[in-house]
Amino acid sequence: MKLTTLFDYFFYRVYIFFRETGDNVPETKGSLILSLVQFLTLLDLVLIGSMIFNYDLPSTKYAFLPLIILIGIINWYRYEKAMDLNQLLSEWSSEDKSQNSQRGIVIVIYLVFTTVFPALYGMMTHGQL
Repeated sequence: MKLTTLFDYFFYRVYIFFRETGDNVPETKGSLILSLVQFLTLLDLVLIGSMIFNYDLPSTKYAFLPLIILIGIINWYRYEKAMDLNQLLSEWSSEDKSQNSQRGIVIVIYLVFTTVFPALYGMMTHGQL
C-alpha cells in the first residue's frame, strides 16, 4: 500500500468521525489532525535517530515550525482544495465492519504511540523519568 493511500485513509476516518458528529468543517479538522500525525511521525523518527546516532536536536522549539507549516500547506492543498471527497468516500465506504474496527484500533494505537513517544523522550532526557 502506498504512503499516500495510508494518509488518504487516515484523513477519511477523521473526516467521517467529525462529519458524523455534526461538525461544519470536517475536512479542515481531518487535514489538521493528519498534519499533526505526520509531524509527530517525523519527530519520532528524528528522536529515534538521535538516540541511535547520538546527535543533538535543535535547542529551540521554533526550529520545527517551517516543517509544520509546510506539512499543513501540503495537506490543505491535497485534502481541502484539490481532493474530491466523493472519490474518497466511494473508495473507503465499502469496507466491512470488522475491517473498519481493526483499522480503527490500529489508528488509535498509532495516535497514542506518536503522541506519547516524544513526551517520554523529553522526560527521559530531562531526568524526569
